[in-house]
Order: sequence, then C-alpha cells, then structure tokens
Amino acid sequence: MGVHSGKGVTHPIKKAIKKLIIQTRDYILSLKNEGKEKSGETHSYDQDDFAWPWLNSVLVKLVTEGGSTLRPNYAWGVLQGAHLAKAIGITRVSVIECGVAGGNGLISLENISEKVQEIFDVGIDVYGFDTGTGLPKPVDYRDLPNLWSEAAFPMDVEKLKSRLRKARLILGNVEDTVPIFLNSNPAPISFISFDVDYYSSTMQAFKLLEGDQSLLLPRVHCYFDDILGFTYSDFTGERLAIHEFNASHTTRTISKIYALENYLPKQYVKWVAPEKQYMAHIFDHHLYCRNDGLVKRAFGGCTDLAEKMRVKEG
Repeated sequence: MGVHSGKGVTHPIKKAIKKLIIQTRDYILSLKNEGKEKSGETHSYDQDDFAWPWLNSVLVKLVTEGGSTLRPNYAWGVLQGAHLAKAIGITRVSVIECGVAGGNGLISLENISEKVQEIFDVGIDVYGFDTGTGLPKPVDYRDLPNLWSEAAFPMDVEKLKSRLRKARLILGNVEDTVPIFLNSNPAPISFISFDVDYYSSTMQAFKLLEGDQSLLLPRVHCYFDDILGFTYSDFTGERLAIHEFNASHTTRTISKIYALENYLPKQYVKWVAPEKQYMAHIFDHHLYCRNDGLVKRAFGGCTDLAEKMRVKEG
C-alpha cells in the first residue's frame, strides 16, 4: 500500500518527455522556417527590379551555414564582386587580403570564395599579402605609432600554409610584392581587404588599384579595417591614404558606399560593417559603363542564379 509500481511512476514522466520532444521539434522547425523567410528562400525574385534582395538572401545563407568561418564583412564584398564579374562576362577574378597576420581572415576569404564561385560559375583566386614577420617600422606620425609598433602581428608562416587549401601567400613588403604580383598577370581583382594598419603601407598597397584595367574589375569592392574609433583621423592612417589617393587620381577613385546599412539584411548590418565598405571606381575601364546587373539585370540576373541554387539544393 502506498508503493507505486514502476509503470505507474514512469508513465507520466514518459508523457512529459514526449511532450517536451514534440515542443522542441516544433520550435526548431519554426526557427528553420523563420530563417528561410529571412534568407529569402520563400521569396520569388522574378519580379524584383534590383539584385540586392537576392544577393542579401545569398549572404544570409552563406553566413548561416558557414558559421564563424565565414566573415560577413568579406562575404558581402566577394559576393558583389562575383555578381559584377558574371554580369559583364568576366569568368575569373582575384580576391585579396592585405595584412594576413595569424591567417584567420585569409582562411575565411578562402572558404567564402569556394562557395561563391559555385553560385556564380566564376573562378576565384585568393591571395594574401603580408611581411610574414609583423609590421615594419613606422615611418612617422601618419603611421599611428601611438597605436602600432614594429613587429606587431607576426605570422607563423608554415603553420598557416598547412591550413590553406587554395589561397596563395605573398610574403614581403607590399612596396616590393605588389608590382611583382601585377606583372604576373593575375585574374581581374574584384575585392580587396586593406588591413596593413599604416598610412605608408596602405599607400603602397593602393598600387593594386593602379594596375592595367585588364587586372581590375571596373568597380572593386574594398574593405578598410582601421578607420573607425581609436585615434584614427582624416590626417593619419588609412583615411589619409584614401584622401591622398583620390587627390592624385582623376580616373580612379575610392569612395564610400553611401547609406549601405539600408540595403543590407538587418541581422547582418553590424557584421558587414557598412562604414568600412568602400568601392574603387576605375573610370578608365572599358567595361565601366556596361550594365552591371544590379538594375535591369544583364544576364538573367538573380532569377537565373536563384533557380540554379534551388536546383542544387534539390
């Protein structure tokens, strides 16, 4: 009397566990459906006048599936560059990280490129420029020696090389390596991350944007890592380099992408870092005025590519 059988005790527990499992399953399904809505998988892009909604849906999909290995601030620029290349008939492009250090950014760029090239059927070569021994000695106040010092951010070269699958490391001072790189006739550059910290090094890296038009897309997406907060100003560092580049060129300029935050997926605005996203305009490029697919898409645009993605998923 008063002693319950095992069956009597476990039955309500089993029911509670079963209910919890069902609730958990339903919650997970609701998250998946919500994610599909946010990524645009339930949206038809056939009637869109612009490519942005579809490109944003691809960005969300890539970053969601790639997790921490895919940096949204890189993924956005690589996507935009590949879309432009496809629209104007370029079949292979180069993406570059200037300032590799430990290598996590280059590995992310490599992972992003492998996924993006499958979507657009555009080959993507990945390059990383770095001294391999850390920052050189600051030249003067414009290099912000109050923040950065010689030998900061060194690289374990062999360890990084063992982690890379396709990206190519180009080691040495950019003053020396960039001209050699351009002379090697790489595929047109579509995206560059500038993260060499110094004004002087950034100015040398800008030689990438002075190459022959055949080595560049007509618009090159650029990400600048060191322009916000701290003691950055218009008179030092990367901001000064941008100003001086523009002042010394008439047919090639580096411009902000204004109000970009209004065109990004809301959940990724912070991580894409729109204040750091710029665009280099190569006005003397023979393809500069060709339809770039962002409006009245030139090659079937996001409708064809979205369908291609759906077929792959199926």
